[in-house]
Amino acid sequence: MKKEIKITRVWAMPSFSTFTIKPIAELLKRYNVGKGWIDPFAGWHSPAEITNDINEKAPTKYHWEANEFLEGHAPEIWYEGALFDPPYSNRQISEHYREAGKVVTARDTGADFYSRVKDPLAGMIKRGGYIISFGWNSSGMGKNRGYEIIEILLVAHGGAHNDTIVTVEKKI
Repeated sequence: MKKEIKITRVWAMPSFSTFTIKPIAELLKRYNVGKGWIDPFAGWHSPAEITNDINEKAPTKYHWEANEFLEGHAPEIWYEGALFDPPYSNRQISEHYREAGKVVTARDTGADFYSRVKDPLAGMIKRGGYIISFGWNSSGMGKNRGYEIIEILLVAHGGAHNDTIVTVEKKI
């Protein structure tokens, strides 16, 4: 039996800090993001308990490359859920790395940038747990990694701004 996907479109002001955008903050609250959640690209204001960002200025517990962070945090117990809010484009990857004082390589902007994080992250979540992904597409983790989309939130920002697409997936 195919399940219906809830799709909602709202308008909100854009923000560098994704998790402070009101409809996004409300969605995270509905899914009880916090204790037992992990965030490899936390930036500022992540509600997850275990946070990482490559930028040492970010108020996170760890400051590693996202894939190295996940390799170092193989859980003894599964996480309740994860936030996946990476830079959305090669330009954003380059800017984020430069801001963090890191040299950007072809590997950092290569086609496997996202899968190097998605693959281990997908396996760290308990069955029935959630991964909430953010970006300019609704790809999320995908069926091949054992996830089904249950909700999509389109956050329009108006003008020349791209929408922020939030994809909520449940591990099956």
